[in-house]
Amino acid sequence: MIGTLGSRIIFEVSEQKVLTFTNMTREVSGRWAEHEALGTKPRPEFLGPGLSTGSLEILLSATLGVKPRSVLEAVADMVESGTAEYLIIGNRPVGYNPYRLMSASEAWETIFSRGELVRARLTLTLGEYT
Repeated sequence: MIGTLGSRIIFEVSEQKVLTFTNMTREVSGRWAEHEALGTKPRPEFLGPGLSTGSLEILLSATLGVKPRSVLEAVADMVESGTAEYLIIGNRPVGYNPYRLMSASEAWETIFSRGELVRARLTLTLGEYT
């Protein structure tokens, strides 16, 4: 197992199934205020950490043992229900808090004649939840 996004998305590589991600990004920020002062430069003040954000791309392919439509439906449910889940990679959480699934972008690439989705790409946008 490579990692998980909650209990519904399990990233793994085995003889039966390949579900991995690519192009993962993460942005960590701080919150700052600038106080204006007459005749001098503004004075910055650190207010605390900001919420981290990130994204990752997932290839869903039936030829790799994944049911693309099932994964897309599970992710859509997570987005629309406001679910916040821990992102675990290599048995370690990414960040200190869970991530909310802010959006999911789907690209349906291959569909067979009876409407069976065979291959899709999924891009998840994540935001830290505290």
